[in-house]
Amino acid sequence: MAEYPPVSETIRKKRLTATMNHRLPPLRLLSLDGGGVRGFSTIMLVQELMLKLFHELYGRAPRIEEIPKPCDHFDLIGGTGTGGLIAILLGRLRLDLETCKKVYIHVTKKVFETDKTIAGLPYRKTLFKASKLEEAIKEVMREYAGRENEEKEGFQKEQPHINPVTRSNTSDSYNSSQGSRSSWRSGSAAWGNGNMNEPLFDPRPKICRVFLTAVYKGSDDTTSPALLRTYNSTHATAPSSDITIWEAGRATCATYPAFKSIQIGQSIFLDEGSGRYSPVAQVLEEALVHEWPGREVGILVSIGSGKAPETEYKKETSSMIAASPLGKFIEAKEKHMAKVLDCEEIHRELLDGLHRTGVKTENYVRLNVESGITDFGMNEWSRIADISTRTRAYLGRPDIQVTNQSAAAKLAEIARISSGKNAIDLLNRELPDLPPRTSDIRDEFDDDEVRKHFEQLDRIAARIRV
Repeated sequence: MAEYPPVSETIRKKRLTATMNHRLPPLRLLSLDGGGVRGFSTIMLVQELMLKLFHELYGRAPRIEEIPKPCDHFDLIGGTGTGGLIAILLGRLRLDLETCKKVYIHVTKKVFETDKTIAGLPYRKTLFKASKLEEAIKEVMREYAGRENEEKEGFQKEQPHINPVTRSNTSDSYNSSQGSRSSWRSGSAAWGNGNMNEPLFDPRPKICRVFLTAVYKGSDDTTSPALLRTYNSTHATAPSSDITIWEAGRATCATYPAFKSIQIGQSIFLDEGSGRYSPVAQVLEEALVHEWPGREVGILVSIGSGKAPETEYKKETSSMIAASPLGKFIEAKEKHMAKVLDCEEIHRELLDGLHRTGVKTENYVRLNVESGITDFGMNEWSRIADISTRTRAYLGRPDIQVTNQSAAAKLAEIARISSGKNAIDLLNRELPDLPPRTSDIRDEFDDDEVRKHFEQLDRIAARIRV
């Protein structure tokens, strides 16, 4: 029979962990809503925040390749649906934002362009082909998984960001491969050797953690979603020890009647209506309860994919239409709209109860474009230009600019704290120990000036060790 430590010992360890976490730099958390092709707006909102962050850090506008990557400035990214796909692109594959936008356009076009409708009416049980989604994600893996793997060896050297020059050069060398970005459109095989079955789990230590939410088939409104993580967790085991990125992407997007279910290991995932598009509550719980208890939250950013007026989805559908193929299409659209509205309700609930979590209200930021809902149909991907235009108009509002600037300032301050701590850790780890003295070398010198120099060197060495 297995022996377990006494309860008092477990409590003591938890308190010790919380105390140690409290001494670490404040957490940076990012939550990405689902919402179909309008996730392009999500990427634009994150990019604007990163642009402001660069200006806060370096006092100038960045070149396009210098825009910071979210994976370097967030400790945890959680996403649902297409927000989950974006979380994978930004956090697990560590893509820059320009590449992420191009990849996202490619994926959404491939998936939504070929739907299962005739004259706009569905003729199968689902609206879109899950095989197309799977194929699109695997294409991304083939194009970028190899590139992401090449970063593994050099990652730890890149982390301290001791000075802007080093960081800028690193960013330039990593992002300057124009062939990798242009090859995505041209079909070149320059980066075509990636592993299509790249595992979701990321073995690298001290990097941005990512999770995607997925709904177990048959769940009701009281059932918590599954978290598909890129990291090990003491809270829950993964549905499969070797879950791949494409499987996780399929699972987070498995929403009826858009896509069919997927089985991973012995678990079947399908959101039949109980799932929610906003994972912000899960992000906060994962950080404060499971991963870093006792650690301060420096900033929590929640990004939406578009806000809808409440009157927009409350339309009655006759029973006769509901029973027809058109009814399934209308049902999908209404569920989609209801979940988008639900994201704002979650935001309001979180804001009201934030004080109970210990997170300061000023450290919580919600960015969500106030625009109408696009049709949940095959032409939705073609509305990206309209989505981009509305997003830019939103970002141009004075109040949103102030919000972005404030959030960027908080991220910059935490980046400075983290850089200082990493630099000290690097010095303590890399500096060799001083050789033991068989005698005090200062005794060999009669010159008082030389003796003072040695004493000064001893004081410097002592400071570094501290």
